Amino acid sequence: MRKSFLLLPLVGAFAYLTLSSNSGGKSGNLTGSPSGSTGCGSCHGNSAVTGVTVTFELDSAGVPVTHYKAGMVYTLKMIGTNTTTFTLPKFGYQMVTVMGTGSTQAGTFSTVPTGSNTHTSGGLTVLGQTTPNSPSTGTGATGTVYTLSAGWTAPVAGSGTVSVHAVLNAVNNNGGDDNGDKWNTGTASFQEWTVSHVGVAEVDGQNNAVAYPSPVTADLNIALGNTQSGTSQVSVFDINGRLVAQQSINTAVANQVTTFGTDRWAQGIYNVVITSGNTSKTITVVKK
Repeated sequence: MRKSFLLLPLVGAFAYLTLSSNSGGKSGNLTGSPSGSTGCGSCHGNSAVTGVTVTFELDSAGVPVTHYKAGMVYTLKMIGTNTTTFTLPKFGYQMVTVMGTGSTQAGTFSTVPTGSNTHTSGGLTVLGQTTPNSPSTGTGATGTVYTLSAGWTAPVAGSGTVSVHAVLNAVNNNGGDDNGDKWNTGTASFQEWTVSHVGVAEVDGQNNAVAYPSPVTADLNIALGNTQSGTSQVSVFDINGRLVAQQSINTAVANQVTTFGTDRWAQGIYNVVITSGNTSKTITVVKK
C-alpha cells in the first residue's frame, strides 16, 4: 500500500510537467503556413490576440530590403510587440519560409540563434525556441518588443515570391500554459530581384569586373578588366529594378575604372550590371 501512495504523486507530477510546459518549444508547425496549423490555442489561450503584433524585416548588411537575390545570405528578423495590458516577460516562437502561397521550402536557415533549433514538419524546416526568450526592449509590460534574428540563405534563381510565416507566444512566465499567455501569427512576402536585358546573354565570369567598396558611403568604383574591346555599359539598378545611374565606357584601353557618386542614393542594395558585347555581369553592392 505504501508503494501505491508514493507512486501516485510522482505520476501526477510527471503528467503536470508533460502537459503544462512547452518552454522548450513545440513540435509540428503552428505558424499558420498552408501546410501547418495556426497558433497555440491548444495550450496558451483560445485564440490569437491582436494586441500582440508580428512583423518581419529582411536585412542585407544591416540594411532593410524588400527584395531578395538568389543565393544571397540575409538576416531575417521577426519583431513582436505587446500592446495589451498584460505583463508578458518571455516569449516563444516558430517560423518557416515557403515558396509563394504554397507549402514548399524556400531557402534555408543558415544561422540558428542561441536558444533555438530547427525541426522538420510536413516537409518544411521549422525554426523555434528551445528555451524561453527575453524581450529585446522592455520587461513585459505594454510596449515591450520581442525580436528574433536568424541567418537566411535565399533560394535559387527563379524561385519567385518567398513568404515567411511565424507564430509568437508572449507568456506571463508563471510556469504554466494558460489564458494569461497571449499569441498571434504574422506573415510577409519578399519578391525575387531580377534584371531583364533584351538580346543580352548573362554569363557571369566573362566580364572580369569588380565594384568597390561595399558597403559604400561615397564614391563607388567599377574596375573593368577582361572586357571586349569597344564600348561597355555600366548600369546601376536599385532593389526595385529602377535605373539610378548609367555610363558608357570606351574599353579599348584595358583595366579602366569608372566612378559613381552615391551621396544621393538611398541606403539599400544596388545591382551594378556591366554589359560588354553579348555578355553581362551583375555585381551586388550595399549603400550605407
